[in-house]
Amino acid sequence: MGAHSAYTVDLSGQNTESKVLPKNPFNPAVLEVRGNFGSVQIAATDEQLAEVEFALRTYLDGIRYPETPDQQDVLNHEINQSIEEEIA
Repeated sequence: MGAHSAYTVDLSGQNTESKVLPKNPFNPAVLEVRGNFGSVQIAATDEQLAEVEFALRTYLDGIRYPETPDQQDVLNHEINQSIEEEIA
C-alpha cells in the first residue's frame, strides 16, 4: 500500500444532501455529499460502497438508545402476555 492522505470535512453544523451517482460504462459509481462547503465526491466500486454502508450501519446500530424499546417488541410482549393469561 502506498502513501495515504486524510481529508476532513466537518458536516456537523451544515445541512447536507447525500446521493450515489450510478456507475456507467466509463466511470465507477460516485458517493456525493453536498453542503454549504461545496461537495465531496468519492468514486468507488460497488464492493467499496458496500464497505462504507457496513461501516455506517455498524456505527448507527451502536448508538441506538437501548432504553427506547422497539415498539414491535412491546406489542409482541403484550400479545404473548394476554395469550398466557387467557390460557391460565
